[in-house]
Amino acid sequence: MIFSRLKDYYLAFGSFVLVLGMTLYAFYVSRTNDQLEDAQSFKIRQVQVKATLERRMGYYLQILHGVNGLFVASDTVTRADFQSYLSSLQIIKNYPGVQGIGFAVMSTPEQVPQLEERVRAEGFPNFKVWPEGPRTEYSSIVFIEPMNALNKRAFGFDMFQDPTRREAMEAARDFNLPAMTGKVKLVQEGGDNVQPGLLIYMPVYYRGKDPVDLMERRNRLRGFVYAPFRANDLFFNTIGDEFNDISISIYDGKAVKEEALLYRNAAQIDPSENTDSLLLATDVIRVAGRTWTLRYKATRSFREASGIDQHDLILLGGSIISLLIFFVVWSLQRYLLSNQLTELITKNTTAGLFMLDDRGYCSFQNPAAEKLLGFSLEELKSRPLYELVHRGQEPGNLAPELVSQKSFTFEDIFLCRDGNQIPVMCSTRFVKQRGEVVGHILEVRDVTEEKKAQQALLESEARFRIMADSAPVMIWITDEDNNCTYVNRQWLKFTGSTLEENMDKKWLQFMHPEDVDKAMHSYSHAFHVKSEFKVEYRLRRHDGEYRGMVTMGIPRFSAEGEFMGYIGSTIDISDRIKMEQRLKDSADTLQKIFMQVPAIVGLVQVKDLQYTLVNPYLSQLYGGEARVGESVTASLQASRREGFKAVIQRIAQTGEPYIGQEVPIAFDNPEEEGGETVRFFNMVYEPIRNSRGEVESVLTFAVEVTEQVKSREQLSVINDELNQKNQELIRINNDLDNFVYTASHDLRSPLANLEGLTTALLETVEGKEEGEEHILLQMVASSIAKLKGTIHDLTEITKVQKDLESQAEVLTFAEVLAGVEEDIAPLIHEAEVQLQTSFDVKQVRFARKNLRSILYNLVSNAVKYRDPVRKLTVTINTFRQGEYVVLTVQDNGLGIREDQQEKLFTMFRRFHSHVEGTGIGLYIVKRIIENNGGYIEVSSRQGLGSTFTVYFREMGH
Repeated sequence: MIFSRLKDYYLAFGSFVLVLGMTLYAFYVSRTNDQLEDAQSFKIRQVQVKATLERRMGYYLQILHGVNGLFVASDTVTRADFQSYLSSLQIIKNYPGVQGIGFAVMSTPEQVPQLEERVRAEGFPNFKVWPEGPRTEYSSIVFIEPMNALNKRAFGFDMFQDPTRREAMEAARDFNLPAMTGKVKLVQEGGDNVQPGLLIYMPVYYRGKDPVDLMERRNRLRGFVYAPFRANDLFFNTIGDEFNDISISIYDGKAVKEEALLYRNAAQIDPSENTDSLLLATDVIRVAGRTWTLRYKATRSFREASGIDQHDLILLGGSIISLLIFFVVWSLQRYLLSNQLTELITKNTTAGLFMLDDRGYCSFQNPAAEKLLGFSLEELKSRPLYELVHRGQEPGNLAPELVSQKSFTFEDIFLCRDGNQIPVMCSTRFVKQRGEVVGHILEVRDVTEEKKAQQALLESEARFRIMADSAPVMIWITDEDNNCTYVNRQWLKFTGSTLEENMDKKWLQFMHPEDVDKAMHSYSHAFHVKSEFKVEYRLRRHDGEYRGMVTMGIPRFSAEGEFMGYIGSTIDISDRIKMEQRLKDSADTLQKIFMQVPAIVGLVQVKDLQYTLVNPYLSQLYGGEARVGESVTASLQASRREGFKAVIQRIAQTGEPYIGQEVPIAFDNPEEEGGETVRFFNMVYEPIRNSRGEVESVLTFAVEVTEQVKSREQLSVINDELNQKNQELIRINNDLDNFVYTASHDLRSPLANLEGLTTALLETVEGKEEGEEHILLQMVASSIAKLKGTIHDLTEITKVQKDLESQAEVLTFAEVLAGVEEDIAPLIHEAEVQLQTSFDVKQVRFARKNLRSILYNLVSNAVKYRDPVRKLTVTINTFRQGEYVVLTVQDNGLGIREDQQEKLFTMFRRFHSHVEGTGIGLYIVKRIIENNGGYIEVSSRQGLGSTFTVYFREMGH
């Protein structure tokens, strides 16, 4: 009995030892498997996180491509266009995490004031480009949506002045690719909850196509479409809280540095945990040219996510298996079965998994499935799945009789527990047991974001077609097999065809047969290397006329970089071709003129001073040594070479032309050995610039003025001689004036004595009027009076010439004329003269005696030389003409013959003998007027009357 007991004990001990050994072995194996499963699950989490980030950032880049396309498709994008486009995408709702989408325009300092005025006129009176300060370039934010309170802080901000932002913007500009900044602080940030910031830029170029080289990209840069991100918002909305059992840290750059930390989720690492016992991993992701480093660290909750570990459970079971071996075996089998089932359902997937029986009831769902639909397992077991997700509608592809017989994939709309409907992609796989189908596994994936992306793509394509049909150029698209898939309305209107008549390669029917081979050769070559191309050909218009066209094509690539064909535009350049031909003809004509003009015409390259154009005059001037392709210095004299080089160098540096007047140039004289001939030229050296604004050549144009210079020198000699003669004449004239004045003055006393003696003698013969002595004395008295008048006139002439006694003052024409009328009142009364006056200018600054002399002579002459057959009318007017005060005296008297008018103002000239006078009055008038800077004119017709016009230059002005 004891033996039996021992045997029992030995058996129990043996069983215990055996089970314990098996337990320890199972413990070791289980722990190893758990570690491998944890490592595999940890790896899957990494892949999921990275894929989620790449997919989400890909969506943002695709959105920026779409916004860029908006600017490419239109020369002018208004604020309303920008708002309408982005509101249709509903980016904030569909892709949370982005702060907004904006556009920053590039401006020069001169364009900034205009930009500010334009934006203010759009309803933003406080808009300005900031921060202030002088810079060579500005990139001001003019569009940003949504225009909420945070984004308004960035309105007008110049991002180009920030080094970190500028680095990304310049990279996007130079490589024509999206570029992301490093870690920055967004201007949208306020005082609290400041998050790291990121920005993605995409360049926008002028003229709607991508530049091919670096300089063209820089010169044609229009601005940037960009997306700002607050890092915490971006990554939390992208990754979510599904990975809280893993610490995820995202760093900017390739190194793990705390100062470069962009984001860290809420998962916490217990300080007591040994890092050696944790799962660690580091990965990198590259987005828009920027590298992020992702660091993963598993927490204790990750290791304990499934409750008690298998090896602990096996160890616990092994410690009690000696007491309850059957229960342990049964529990172990159940645990292994449960573990296999769990592994089968949950391995390598984050989609919702449902285990359905042959009646359509759910017997198992994974956590992702519960999170997706919101139903608990008890609820799923109560009714067939199709009744829950379709709410009484037809079972469709979820019918048990369908899914039990085959495996397939289908799309459906599921109704969640909260009442929301979601689009899903479903896959079914049937399960067999002992050769019979007992149920199936249903994999359900939420495709809401994919549907939205597809819808956005369809809407974007529709907008593209609308913009393409509205574009003023012909637009076409080909696929990867070189077949035409689309032409816009302008193409159809131009060719008068339908869309079907242009599909595949049918569009070639509209090309001129002679141009097909050349055009297809250019296209095929570009197609082979997947590059841009440009080709010209003739295209048949709807009226049968072939018009010159230029076609430009750009290769299309998918987001994965796969070639998708070409998109291009076709522009009618027939008018340009005709204009170019006219310009060529004009250039040929201009060149002929240059070659025939009797002047120096040459074109000199700045880099090597070689002639690229030499006209015959220039070549002949240098004895044929000035030739195209030869250096200018080869034909110049040695003394002129350095000076010519210096002039060309200065023009190249400053861009200013060189102008020389009467430049002396020495030429070798072939008639004299070693002799030189100096010739003079007026020359212009004009800079010719290339497309980059650099001085490439200098046009030399010179006209010989040697004869003019020599003539001027001769004229100068003659002028000197004339000046000497003039000075001599002035001296003689002054001597004559002095003599006349002296003689007239000295003769006054003798004449006065003679006049007194004659008067006394007349008194002695008074009463003997008929006697011979009285007649002789009367004749002597008359002669003395005439001589006295002549001497008086000579004195007046001398005074006028010397401008003696001329004291200028402000005089009234009416007042001076009244004095003249008093002096000649008897004459006026006798002739019954009608005086008419109109003084628009009432006053003039002049010498009183001179103005009186002018009026006296002109009015008295009008009265003296009246026509006896008609009543005399004298009209006196004044008015202002420019800088002169004009006086006209017009009469209807006898008039003067045209041949006599030139001699009218000559001294002692009289044309009517029936009126007494000396013929010196008009001469005095002319001298008075001319001495004071004016002039006098006469207009007269014999028998009709005369008009004297006096132009006064007022004295003192």
